[in-house]
Amino acid sequence: MVLSSALADGRVEVRTDSGGRKLVALQRLRAGEIVLVAEPYAAVLDEAARNVRCDHTFATAGEAGGGSLLRCSISKVARYASREAQAAAWRSGYKEECAALVACAPRVPPPTVRLAARVLWRRRRERSLAPGSDAVYAEAACPKIGLGAGYDAVDALVDHWGALSDDEKAHCAQAAVAALAFVDARLTGKGIDERSAVDDMESTGSMDGTSHADDVPYANRTGATNDHPHETHLAVAKLIAKMSHNCHTICDDELNPVGLGLYPPAATMNHSCVPNCCVTFKGKTLYVRCLSDCESGTELTIAYVELCAPRETRRNELKKHYKFDLDDGGVEDVKKDTVADTFAHSVAHSVTTKPTQIAQDTYLHDHGSQTTAVPSFRLDLFDRTRLCARRNGSNHSSEKEKSTSGGGVWIAGPAKKSNRVDVHVWGEFGGTGGHVDRGTVGIVAAEASRVLRDAETLADGFETSGVGNSPNELVGQNASAVLAKLARAQSLAASLGGADVGLGEGHVLRVRAQTLALRVYIRTGAFEKAVAAAKSLLRPHRAAYPQNHPPLGLHLALLAKTEAYLGQNRAAAKHGAEAYAMLSVSHGTSSSLVKQVETTLRETRFELHKGDARDDEKPSLSDDEDGG
Repeated sequence: MVLSSALADGRVEVRTDSGGRKLVALQRLRAGEIVLVAEPYAAVLDEAARNVRCDHTFATAGEAGGGSLLRCSISKVARYASREAQAAAWRSGYKEECAALVACAPRVPPPTVRLAARVLWRRRRERSLAPGSDAVYAEAACPKIGLGAGYDAVDALVDHWGALSDDEKAHCAQAAVAALAFVDARLTGKGIDERSAVDDMESTGSMDGTSHADDVPYANRTGATNDHPHETHLAVAKLIAKMSHNCHTICDDELNPVGLGLYPPAATMNHSCVPNCCVTFKGKTLYVRCLSDCESGTELTIAYVELCAPRETRRNELKKHYKFDLDDGGVEDVKKDTVADTFAHSVAHSVTTKPTQIAQDTYLHDHGSQTTAVPSFRLDLFDRTRLCARRNGSNHSSEKEKSTSGGGVWIAGPAKKSNRVDVHVWGEFGGTGGHVDRGTVGIVAAEASRVLRDAETLADGFETSGVGNSPNELVGQNASAVLAKLARAQSLAASLGGADVGLGEGHVLRVRAQTLALRVYIRTGAFEKAVAAAKSLLRPHRAAYPQNHPPLGLHLALLAKTEAYLGQNRAAAKHGAEAYAMLSVSHGTSSSLVKQVETTLRETRFELHKGDARDDEKPSLSDDEDGG
């Protein structure tokens, strides 16, 4: 059943101004109301989901009604929920892809290459169809969106090519060469390396968008039969860039990623650090719902990045992946962002110094030790907690943490493939012993960040075999190894080198560590520890996410389910009711997840009404067992 939406009813529209496109409400929209529903121009499952989801509908076998998935007997790659789904996929392009997969067997191209190829195959099919055909993509053609029909909707999206670095262009070039070879079934199991891809592009024109390469048909260079200018190396490299800036990660109800899709209508929505809408999926169908009531004239926004991260981390992610700067304004809410007064304070009190190397791959940025010192980058309201360095022995569970904290620490790095860590410090760290060596603070904070990175990598690497198991299941001694690293990271963060200062409980590094610990506890059945960890994370979740945002509702649902399992029915009923209310807004009441939460809540209330003997909680306990 296709649900109606505000876009379909003409109650929202895409507008264009000097800042680009944006989606605006034309009438008042209520919390939970569907803003738009969209099918992808093209979508692809990621590698982990390929074996457990239908390649056409993206449903699991269970979601499709049980039984096992049918595997394509030719490519041995795609799986389908039914014969009908397989036939529909064949008609909509898998015929071409099947031949390409056979040619490059046993290897399977990465999802980005397969998605680009699916876009190109669909464009080719649309060129052979009559205007107005049902097979031509029409999701973005309505006047309220105005992106055009078919491939025109993709072509209208921005590629930010001029803002890409040489390395980013080289990455797009590599993917473009592979995609074009895959499209014409010429990509072998050996693949194409990045250097040959760059050489191939440079042989026909530069990657700066100024050469004649756009006018050189792909067939003239490779012998391919297709000679459309959209299939030059440069044109496909720019398509890859469009995809990187405009695609959506397709997730299940619990926000686990399963694939990648290109949805031109949804790509018109801008980012906000306090979004009033959210994106969810059913299969590969995208839904945007309002998180709160939105008045007529309100821009409708979503979050592009993780909102639990400090503002400067979000800013860097947005600059890197979406090519805009939070400091340019227009994407934040005054309730969360204190840009004006914080930036003015930064200009007056920040000390800008060159980074000092204090250890191998470790650099210290000291922005001043005065009590009034602040970093040269802007902070938001909640960074006071997320980046707080507290004096050991202070009460960190209330506003007192802020008043006893003389400084802040922001740790950038390490990345997965780099061991470099930049530690920014500001403010006064003097504790009971007086002077605290800031270099020591930087070295220990960097080590804590590296140990936590290693714990996260170790956790992500554990896999168990068997259909239906999570690809990242943690088991046995593997979980013990992760917990050992987490204990070391927390110890380092709590007391920076034995100094009188440590990172506050609400600091983002300690929140990340506690989040991973919760994951381990749940998967190893340590439910008492899981409840304690989940409660400690409630405060940072409430601070980071707006009301009804999916991560907050999902966290409450997990907490309620675990409390119910332990017989803590009073708390479970309270958190379960809150989770149900939030997820009903973000996912809709017909969602299978929301129905599960509702069932758990009903059972919990029944047990509570019976006065279950297992419930030994004191009636006076409140939600602020969450650390606040």
